[in-house]
Parts: sequence; C-alpha cells; structure tokens
Amino acid sequence: MKKPIIYLSMLACSTLISACGSGGGSEPEIAQNVPEINQAAPVPTASGPLPGSSSNLPIKPTPPVHSTPPATSLPGGLIGEDVNQDALSETATATPNEFRLGTQVAKIQADMTAWSLADLMKASGVTGHSLDQRKHGWFVAQSGAIDEQLSEHIQVDAQGWPTSMELSNGRRADAIFTTVMSADIDHAYAAGTYTFTFEGEGELVFENARVISEEGQQILLDYAGQGAISVAIVDTDPRQSGNYLRNLRLLRPQSEMDGLFTQSYLNYLKPAKVVRPALWHTPASLYGLTTETGNRFDAQGWADRVRLSHSNWGTEKGAPYELMIELANQSASHLWLNLPLAADNEYLQSLAQLLHTSLNSNRVVYLELGNELAKRTFPQRQGRDYALTQALTRWPDAYSAPAMENLSMLQQENLLISNWQAARTLEVKALFNDVWKDDAARVISVLAGTIQDAKSSVTYNQQLLEGALLTYFEGAQAPGEQIDALAVDPLVLNTSATQFSIDSAQSMLSDARQYVDGTSRFHEQGEAPGLRYGIRQAATLTGQYNIALTAYAGGHGFDASSYLNYQVIKSAEMYDLYELVFDVWNEENGGLFVAGKGISTTTLPTYCNSASSGTKALTASIGLKETMQQHEQDAPMYRAWRDQMRKIGQIK
Repeated sequence: MKKPIIYLSMLACSTLISACGSGGGSEPEIAQNVPEINQAAPVPTASGPLPGSSSNLPIKPTPPVHSTPPATSLPGGLIGEDVNQDALSETATATPNEFRLGTQVAKIQADMTAWSLADLMKASGVTGHSLDQRKHGWFVAQSGAIDEQLSEHIQVDAQGWPTSMELSNGRRADAIFTTVMSADIDHAYAAGTYTFTFEGEGELVFENARVISEEGQQILLDYAGQGAISVAIVDTDPRQSGNYLRNLRLLRPQSEMDGLFTQSYLNYLKPAKVVRPALWHTPASLYGLTTETGNRFDAQGWADRVRLSHSNWGTEKGAPYELMIELANQSASHLWLNLPLAADNEYLQSLAQLLHTSLNSNRVVYLELGNELAKRTFPQRQGRDYALTQALTRWPDAYSAPAMENLSMLQQENLLISNWQAARTLEVKALFNDVWKDDAARVISVLAGTIQDAKSSVTYNQQLLEGALLTYFEGAQAPGEQIDALAVDPLVLNTSATQFSIDSAQSMLSDARQYVDGTSRFHEQGEAPGLRYGIRQAATLTGQYNIALTAYAGGHGFDASSYLNYQVIKSAEMYDLYELVFDVWNEENGGLFVAGKGISTTTLPTYCNSASSGTKALTASIGLKETMQQHEQDAPMYRAWRDQMRKIGQIK
C-alpha cells in the first residue's frame, strides 16, 4: 500500500509536497477551496503498513473533499442540547449536600471516543500500549512492526518531541510513529478535514488520511471517519541543526487553532454540576510514585510538572492542572480535583495558588487526596502501600493504641491508612485555606471512603471520620468534625457477595435492580444488604457530624469481561438501573453525585478468539455514552442521567 509522504523542509521539490518548516512565524490562514494535488510516490520506508492502525485504507483518487458540517448539524444534537443557563452565571455557593449530578471524565488515550481535546496529538499513542510509565507517546517501527525495546531508546526533548532518528543505543529507527482515533467502533469519529500544523524540518508519513493541501507550516488532511490515523516521522532535523520536527498538532474539524477543547464536548459537560478528571492522572502522578524519569512531588517536582506545551497529556505525569482548571472554567462546572498522595507542602501551596488565580471566581473546587484508598486492587494498592508507610512513620506505636484492639489484620491496616488519609487531608485543607483566605469557602475538602464494606463490623467510613489514631496520639478533633464532606462509591457490582443471576442479561439486571432498592434477598439484614442500606448507613454517619454525603463515582461497575456482561452494559434496561440508583441516592439523603466513566466504549470480549486467547487483555466498560455522536435516545445511561437532571430541575 502506498502512503503519502510529506517532506517538511526548506528545500522545494517539484515532485513532492513541500513545506517551509523553519519553526517560526504565525499560523497561515486555512484555504477555503483547495484543489486536488497529485501525490508523489513515497520514498521506501518500512515494509508493509505501519503498526497500530485499525484500518489501513489504500491511497487512491477520491471525490472532492467536504468539510465536517457546521457544529449545529452534528449528529446527536450536541450543540443544541439544553443547558441550564442559570448554572452558567451562578455564584460560587458550595452546596455539596444538595442532590445534583456531575460526571467523571474519560482517560486521555489514543482510543478515547470523547471529543474532549481539540488537538488529537495530545491523546496520541497505540491501543494496548499503556503510556502510564512513559514520558512520551512515540514508538519505533522496524520492518512494519512495533519494536518495544527500541521504543525505549527514542531521544526526546523536555516536551516529548523526538529530536533524532538516531536512538540512544546507537541504532537508527526506520520510523518513529504514533496513532490517534484508534477505537475500533463505528461512528466514533467525525469525517472531514483535519488540520495538521508543525514546526521544524523532516519527513512525515500519514496513514489512513489523504493530504489535500500543504501551505507553509499547515497541512490539510481528509479523513473518512473510520480507523486510526498514523503519524510517522521518517526523518527529522536532516541538517542536524537542532531544527527537528516539533509542536505537531492535529486539530479536529471546527476546532479553534488555540482551543483546548471541542465545543461539542463542552456542551456535553455544561449541564453537569461538577467534573472529576481523576482519570487524567496516572497511578504514578496520583499515588505519589517517584519514577526513574524524575516524577516527584516537591518544589522541584512542581517546577518540572507537565505543562500545556507537552506533546502528550496521557503519559506518566498525567494531564496538566491548567487543563483541568480550564475544563471547569469553560464547561461552567465546579472542579473535583484529586491530589497526589506524596505532594509536600511546597508543591501543594503552589497548586493552591494556581487554582486560586486560574479557577473562575464563580467556581468551587472539591479536594480529594489520592483516589479510592479503601480499595485493595491495582492501582489503588500502590496508594495504600504509600499511606500505610506514612502512617507508621507518623505513629510508630500505632499497634499499641487502644483502637487497634480486637481488629482483624485488614481492619488494622484500614485504620492506619484511613487515619493518615484523614490527617493529611486536614493539613491540605488548612494549607488551602491559608492561600485562599477570604475565598476559602469555595474550597470543599473531601474524605473519600466506600459503601462496599457496609456489612463489616467496623467500616472504613467510621475509621476515616473518627480518626482514632489522630485523636489518641495527637489530641486532635475527630476528622468528621473538621472535614466538609464524605465521598463514597454507590456502584452496582456483581461480586461473590451479591451473586447476581447469570442466566441471562435480563435476569442479572433484575437482580441488580433488587440490590439497588434493597428488596428480596438484598434486605437490610441479609448476607448482602442492598445498595440502599449502604447509602443509608453512610448518611447516618455523616449526619452525626453534620457534614455532606457525596458520591465520587456512582453507577454501574460492570465490565466486558464476558459476553453476558457485555450484553448487560449494552442493554436498554441500564436506563432503569441508573434511574433507580439516582432515586435511591436521593431518597437516602445523598448530596452531590458524580456519575462514573464519562464517554467511553468497549468491544465484544475476545477471550474465545483463538488468536488472542493466550493474551490477557484489560477489560473495559462503557460510560454514560459510548461515543460523542451517540444520540441521547440511543444511550440509556446518558438518557437516565439527563432525565434525572430534568426531574430535579438541574436542566429543563
């Protein structure tokens, strides 16, 4: 298959598309009517198609290019969705105890189906290859295949742009590439004209996108709307002058040159009361893991944090705080921010100052330390290990404390972790209050617990709010008397305790609804009390301290690990399940509720596929919507989310 190759250099060539890539100057204006251009034959590179593309389309003559229609006519009524105009100009009154709905934000990665970012290069990578422990999203292609070992030797600058085809081990890469829009699902992406801009000199190969014009430092690409686009560097800095290809941007149709987000995505978020971009962190950035590449959480770590100028916002340092702040500002939502466990006071003081100066004055920030420390699975286990070490350092005689008596090993571990979590959160609260001063009422400090252990004789929430070690060793007030809110996880999970029926998707969902409502075998005194009783127990506890009960992530906890589970999450009956979750939460006096998973999708499980049965693949699930373009009527959970907003007056 032939691919278009673009020479980005100062030298014009009559048989090739040429561009001036000197690295300076302003962006040229996009031509409105671009004539067809004959493509030159590519210079031989790696044999066969570059890896990572889910659709390798042959390059051949195509009809004249048509841009994506104006935003108002995009499928799904995205721009035309009703938005609570009062919420866009509301004052900054923190009301975590009021039942309102917010949303999680999907992880930044190559196969994301949320059209959140205007620049696709910020979410580039290769599906199946995590960037959580990498400082860039580039891979080496040798002989048409990904070479993982060689990819570790790509030389990049501080922003993650490859500086040379020469690798750090002395070898030379055939191609250094990445992909965007790699989800294997129909209608996930918009067909139309995508704008590619760059600085520097070199040669690029685009796969699955047709070059329709090149002018200065701007290239227009025609994309059919299906399959991954591969962007491969086959040469960079040919003069060895330091003018390597950099600041590559691939803008979606209708995106502003300097925009961070698409208008479609902002309109999707605007009805939400709060956004929680916890998945924009990585385990390293969230759980305080110092990495070999210098991830740290002190003053130097703050100076070296990821910025908006970085090539990729899904790598080991996560997304920039500035991006999260702007998401709240531009979507007219409050911000729920997860803080790195290992962040020291200097780091947090700088973050507090950034938030105070950058977050709009009519926005509230919810602060949560780490993420889901009550869970013992990966990656939360990493955070628990860190918190446990810190607790024993702070209270070396903890095991001799009266509160430790008659506790199981797990309960003792939870006591240590929860009490350090509470103690550090209160320190963070005091630090932010000192920085924000008269605006401190806009800062809501949250202790995140769980309702998944409601059957336990001593729950994580109790230990968190009582703070027995903190009060015993330091003479402090109970954390519940100082904190603003408790956050829990009202998720519908099929566990060894609940054991929903596996006869069919309908029978599993029937059991799930009974579990949520606390009926049938899920009564309050049963072996597996229903979700209603876990919420009620948490509400009673928060009532004792007169603080708000909030949900940091709620909804379903099903994944696509089996065909039955896949049928369940795709079922229209998920609407009824979500409506019931919302109603029960409201009936049991729950406050702010963040619905989980954002816009995300998955595919049929492949465990029965002989070609992949030997590979353990990560299972995924679907969010409120599967794609940006999915209409409300075709997205049961999204429709339930919006219908509940209509019911409580959050939108009209």
